[in-house]
Amino acid sequence: MPRKTAIITDAALIAVAAAVLALARPAGADQPDSGLARYRRIWNPFSAGPELVSSADLQPQGQLFLRPYFYSEFAYAEYGGGWAISTGSLDRKLASIAPQVEFSYGILDWLEYEMYVPETSWWQGSGDGNAASSGHGLGDITAFLKARFHIQQPDSGIPSLTETFFVTLPTSDWSGSIGTPPVPGGFAPLGRLPSTHFGAPELTDAVLFRKNLRPFRFSGGLYYSYAIPSSSNGTKQYLGDIFQYRLAFEHFVNDAKGFAYAVELVGIHGLPGRLDGHAIDAGRSSFGLVGIQPTVEYDFTDKIVGAGGVLLTVACKNDVAAVYPNVSVYYYWNPHGRVLAR
Repeated sequence: MPRKTAIITDAALIAVAAAVLALARPAGADQPDSGLARYRRIWNPFSAGPELVSSADLQPQGQLFLRPYFYSEFAYAEYGGGWAISTGSLDRKLASIAPQVEFSYGILDWLEYEMYVPETSWWQGSGDGNAASSGHGLGDITAFLKARFHIQQPDSGIPSLTETFFVTLPTSDWSGSIGTPPVPGGFAPLGRLPSTHFGAPELTDAVLFRKNLRPFRFSGGLYYSYAIPSSSNGTKQYLGDIFQYRLAFEHFVNDAKGFAYAVELVGIHGLPGRLDGHAIDAGRSSFGLVGIQPTVEYDFTDKIVGAGGVLLTVACKNDVAAVYPNVSVYYYWNPHGRVLAR
């Protein structure tokens, strides 16, 4: 099957599945003392939330948001084979920007669909006898389903828990001349959710959590990405799997304005093996990055909220040190009128 036909077929299947699921009735959602109703009475200000952590609590059925998101990365140093917090300069400087649009829709009160459509541009400076180079175009599209299997309750310390399944498509490669050329060294952004090998198909499974304890919110997740065997220039390649973790701590200063600051921790580790046991023969493996980001959140209206921050590399192995400025704005819409906080 041609690649473009396969993409259209996959998109159609996802749309059909979403339509079928939307016909189901969320059990107990309309009951005044259901778990969902009790959750809605918990302190939970409407806000953008952390920039780098996906919420374990979902949108109500029928509610959606569009999120223009500008992400950038500026690499300035390179780390060697051992974990370190400082290292030498990078011979050829790297920079990347990835403006994208995120779409999210509440299919059911326990099921949410999301996707990212990015543009990706990169620049590499001259050095080591090589001239400067650059590339830009369509990046890798990611679509995913989030299924919440436990809702946090006011009389329990157990957080909301959600299973999430991501499918990352190498549309940068499949799109030909309108796609982004391969990023030097893989150069996958640390803050990208999930961070995967650029230009390669990946499947990611994650478990997310979130707990509200006024005036704080705690959230995070564990992610495992499996690289589907793919090809590059006609040669089959096997990239290494990736393990990630993300944690966020939010403190609300003004509930009514959704004004809060957050501290976010992001870790990504390229593993030296694959789930299928096949030997790795492409890309970078046995690497690691850990970063911390301060984030600020604010509500502009009762439907538009925003957040921004700068992610900083604090430790690394076999990869580059970088700074990652990012900013996003959410536009929410609820067919029943008032937007509900996730």
